[in-house]
This record gives sequence, structure tokens and C-alpha cells, in this order.
Amino acid sequence: MAWNSESDLEDWMMAKLASQGFVCDSGAEISPEKREPERRSFHDAILRKTFIKAVKRLNPDLPDGAVNEVVSTVTDEVLIGDPISENWRLHSLMVRGVPVTYFHQGEERNGRARLVDWTDEDNAWHAFNQVDMVGRTPRIPDVVIYLNGLPLVVVELKGTEGADIEAAFNQIETYKRDIPNLFRTTAFSVISDGINARYGTMSAGLDRFMRWRTVDGERVVPETEGLALGTLTEGLLNRRTLLDMLRWFIVFEDEGKGALKKAAGYHQFHAVHKAIDSILSARNDDGKGGVIWHTQGSGKSLLMAFLAGRVMHLPDLENPTLL
Repeated sequence: MAWNSESDLEDWMMAKLASQGFVCDSGAEISPEKREPERRSFHDAILRKTFIKAVKRLNPDLPDGAVNEVVSTVTDEVLIGDPISENWRLHSLMVRGVPVTYFHQGEERNGRARLVDWTDEDNAWHAFNQVDMVGRTPRIPDVVIYLNGLPLVVVELKGTEGADIEAAFNQIETYKRDIPNLFRTTAFSVISDGINARYGTMSAGLDRFMRWRTVDGERVVPETEGLALGTLTEGLLNRRTLLDMLRWFIVFEDEGKGALKKAAGYHQFHAVHKAIDSILSARNDDGKGGVIWHTQGSGKSLLMAFLAGRVMHLPDLENPTLL
């Protein structure tokens, strides 16, 4: 498929996201210059009104003071100058909730305010293209996907006028330098030249940006067949997979040389899901869940970390022991 312009490519992707349950619109609709704007300034990345509504919706017992505390914890930058550690902090809050103390009917309560509904019944999903941001310099990312008002995925599309996927990666690097606020809550970024498509975390170099090669986890789409951006959009950027990736398939490491963020590949993601199904089925059979075969360099250590983390939180397994 050929694109006459990057605008055509953006329109195609926005239509694809709309068909997958995202509310899609132009970035002009979230401009701070609008009446009753979502953002108070072009420096703001979070859709504040949508975020506040989500906090209230997901935590109906929270009084207004506690809601304001939660909003401040998320919107106020803490680890200035260390964007990956700040992303780590925000990722933990999104996955585990924000610690909060409040009074309810005269009784002091301690809890965690939810930022995400993992059942996806009460989440607000949006995608905007051409989002004006100002940091060190003004920048306009092609597409930004938001979860409850929090930027979750930044997409950079090239493919016309001779630009390639490396140019898309370089543009993401420019955004990270010039408008770092946009990346405080992101899970990963997506780059594409209109045909090829890859995704990677904040700490990933171009060589660590990965392909997503399946839609359903059963059939791997050959590189010579279909549109890689379409496979990635349907297979990775669907709401259920995004929630799973955010909750179970992202890890951070810090061995003294600075924080690193790692996300699962498509093979690790689907291998964990299939292993879980096998484990649960084996409980009602002979207790043998099977074997996972790894090829060299496939990321077996990460896969086992993702699997262990998922297994430990399965209610049906009643806090299993891992060896």
C-alpha cells in the first residue's frame, strides 16, 4: 500500500484505531486555547479533565481532597532530569494505584486509588493526531493514544518523501529530548515507515525496537504478506493487549548504570498466555502443564519473569510456590 502523504497514513491509522474502540479526533480538540480546555498549557501532556473524571469514576468513595491529592501525585514531576526513573514511578502508580489516606464517614482509611480499570469497563480511551506540545522547543507528535487522560503510546509515522523507519525513531528521540513530559506515563512508542512497524520503550535503541508479527497469537504474519503496521495496530494496539502489556509485560531494571525499561515481544506475550491456559487446565488433569522450548537469544529470562509475575497473581493458583 502506497501513501501519498504522511497525512494519509495518519488518517488510515486513526480510522483503524477508531474501529478498535478508541475515540479519535484531531489534536486541535485538546488545545489549551479551546474553551474549557483539557490542558492548561501547551507544556501539559496529561488530559487533566479526563484524568480527574477517571479518578472519580474509578474511586467513587474518594472525597474531593483525596482526588486532588491523587491528581497532584501523578501530574507533579518528581524525578526531574531522570525521565526513565520518572516513567518507572508513574508506571508503578498506574499498575498498583496511588497510595492515599482519607476520611470516609468519619473513619480514616488507607488505600490505593485506581488509575486504570483492568476489566476495561470504565476506562476512557482516546487517540489524537497532531498534538501540539511545547517543551524545550515546540513539537507535534503524529498520534498519541491516551488511557484515562494519560499518554500511553506515542506513534511516529514516516514513509513519504524518502523518510524511513530510522527517521521515525530519530523523531521519537527528538521528542524525548524536547518534550519529555509526554513520555512520563507512556508504555512504549511505535515507529513506522508506512509499511514496516516496530515498538520500543524509552530506553530502547533502534536495534531494540521490535516487530509485532501476529494479530491473534496463533498465526505469525510473514514479512512479505500484509502490512506490518496493520498487524501491529490490530495485534498490539488493541485495548485488551495494551492493558495486559501495561500490567504484566513491562519490567524495569537498574544495575547501577541507570534504569532500563523492557517490554515483552509478541512471542513472549503469547507464550505466557498459552502457558497460563496450560497450567490452569493441568490442575484439573494430571498436573503436568507442559514445557516451553526456547531458542537461543529469544529472551527466555524475561519470558520466565513475565510468566512468574503473572502466575503469582492468579487467584485460582492460591499463591503458588515457584522453583
